[in-house]
Amino acid sequence: MNRKLFNWISELVANRPDQSTTRPVSPLGSEVIERYRCGHLNKGKLVFTAQDKLELRRRVAEETGFDPLRERLPDDRLTVAKHHGNEKLAGKPVSEDYLLLNSPDGELCINGGRITLQPASIMAAGVFCPSSGIETVERDALVVVENLAIMSLCASFELPPLARQALWVYRGDSKTGSKTNVCRDFVDRFGTDKTVIVFSDMDPKGLEIALTMPHANYWLGPVPDAWQDCLRSRVGQREGFDIQARSIAYLQRLSDAGLLTEPLKNLIGCLQAERSSYRQEHMYSHKIELGLLPIR
Repeated sequence: MNRKLFNWISELVANRPDQSTTRPVSPLGSEVIERYRCGHLNKGKLVFTAQDKLELRRRVAEETGFDPLRERLPDDRLTVAKHHGNEKLAGKPVSEDYLLLNSPDGELCINGGRITLQPASIMAAGVFCPSSGIETVERDALVVVENLAIMSLCASFELPPLARQALWVYRGDSKTGSKTNVCRDFVDRFGTDKTVIVFSDMDPKGLEIALTMPHANYWLGPVPDAWQDCLRSRVGQREGFDIQARSIAYLQRLSDAGLLTEPLKNLIGCLQAERSSYRQEHMYSHKIELGLLPIR
C-alpha cells in the first residue's frame, strides 16, 4: 500500500458506493484488481461492483487502519505509524511539515505550555518543529519573518510591545527544511483570532508577501519618519529594484482598487519615488526604529 493507491481506492469507493463503477485501464486500477481480487476487466474497462467496493473498504481499512470512504490519511508520519508499518503513507512528507519558531521574550507558548529557548549568549534561530504537532498557540500575535538571519536576532530588535510578545514564524524558502506553504498553512490555521504581522524587507516584494499572507493585519518595518532616510542612505538598495516590476504592478492594482490603507499607499509611493529598498539586516545593523503599519 502507498499513498497514491490509497487515494485511488478512496475516490473509487466514494463514487456511488451502492452502484457499479467503470474506470479506464490504468496501472493503479490493475494493481487494485491484482492485489485485492476485487473488480474485473470487461470490454477494455475496469469494472467494480458495489460488492467489490465494500470488500475494498474492508480490506484497506484492515490493512491501514483507515476507512478509505470516511477518512483521509493523516498528514504526519507518527500518527500513521500507530496504525501501519509504512509510515510513509502520511499525507505529507516530513519535509512538508516543519516550521521554524522563535520569540523575542525567549519563550514559546504553545500547546498549553511554555518552552524556554536558548539563553541570549547563543545566537539561535529558534525551534524547528512539526507544524502538525502544534494544537494551540497561547499568544495574541504571530510575526511572519521573511529572512532567516532575522530569526536569530528577534530578541535584539527594539520592537513594538505586540511584536515582542508574539510568536515568530519563519516564512520559509526553497533551500532550508522550512517551506513557505507550511508557514502559510500554519498562519491560516491559527491567525483567524490573532493579530498577524509580517516583518519583511522594505521593498515591493516584501509588501507583496505581507498582503498575500493569510489574515495579515500589519507590516512591521521602519516608522514613516525614517522611510526617506533609509531609502536614500548608502545601504539603500537601488540595484535590482526594477526586477521587482511584477510586485510593483500587484501593489499598484490593489492601491487603484482602494484595497490598501493610506499609510501603506504612502509607503508604496515613497518606494516608487526613491526607486530604492531597505533590507531587514540593515534595519537591525543601523538600529532603525520599527513600527506597525496597518495594511488593510
